[in-house]
Amino acid sequence: MRSDALRRDGNALLRDGNLVDAREKYRSALAAATDDRERALAVGNEAVVAIALGDDATATTLCARAWSYDEGYARATTRLEALLTSGRGSFEDAIEGAGEKGRALEIAKRARDAGNEAFRAGEYEKAMQAYGEGLETCAGVPGAGILFSNRAACKMRVGDASGALADAEAALARDESFVKAKMRKAAALMTLGRHREADAVYDALVFELPGDEDLVRSANEARRALGKSERKAGARNVEEWSEYQALVRGAKLVFVDFTATWCGPCKMIGPTFVSLSTKFPRAHFIKVDVDAAQEIAGQERVSSMPTFAVYMDGNKVETFSGADANRLTQMVSKHYANARFR
Repeated sequence: MRSDALRRDGNALLRDGNLVDAREKYRSALAAATDDRERALAVGNEAVVAIALGDDATATTLCARAWSYDEGYARATTRLEALLTSGRGSFEDAIEGAGEKGRALEIAKRARDAGNEAFRAGEYEKAMQAYGEGLETCAGVPGAGILFSNRAACKMRVGDASGALADAEAALARDESFVKAKMRKAAALMTLGRHREADAVYDALVFELPGDEDLVRSANEARRALGKSERKAGARNVEEWSEYQALVRGAKLVFVDFTATWCGPCKMIGPTFVSLSTKFPRAHFIKVDVDAAQEIAGQERVSSMPTFAVYMDGNKVETFSGADANRLTQMVSKHYANARFR
């Protein structure tokens, strides 16, 4: 069969959730490929399977291999950049997959390592120089966003907020979901007095990291400058059905505590739920008072308190009732470990 036909078969299997057979189709498509573009497409599609299987190291190697076949293959390049900037993939994995083109990735890695060493030593000018030298030859290489973002951190340390903003935006142009670059952009905007823009960036960040106390503290600086009420990190109360739906459908991972003010066991386990919300900062923890939020309780058919529910990617995946702190902690730990956070 032709490579493109095999890829189409693989895509159909992938849509049906048949990952193993899809991977075999993509490997067959690679074997049948007649040029580098077809090779890149086959390997890039196999990388999608690896991502779905949670094998980020293999996905990184495959994306780098696809990039090495065809640097113009945008999807593979974007995925590789995201794997590297998120820390789910490593430069070592990428270098392994890129073959001869791995030399450029090696230069970027060495620049990152040298810059990071200088940064940790407080030598910010030296760190900027290391990152800059890497960018002189590797600005177009996947993972270069890390150099831009790290240089932005250096520029903030030496008082160059405008330069930091430019570098943070350069990093985000390569990977718009790069969390560290967003943080550095927000910090630069605050220093420049552009509080409304900083607040917008912080809003998006807090949705991604609702339990990050340091982030929420920084976000509150922008809110104070705009006369807005401050947020608290971690668990929050939800009473409106529309807000509840938006969270459980829109967030990656949501833990819900259905509680009541008159419920003794609820009061006993409540502090455990709240403490978990800052230990697992990427998940949303929401408390629903069944008396104050009767529509939510009714829609969820809650009949006893406390009841805990877990939503992953908009789907309810587990519930249990009772004030069992060990079970609650184990449930949170399990689903947090399984979540595919950016």
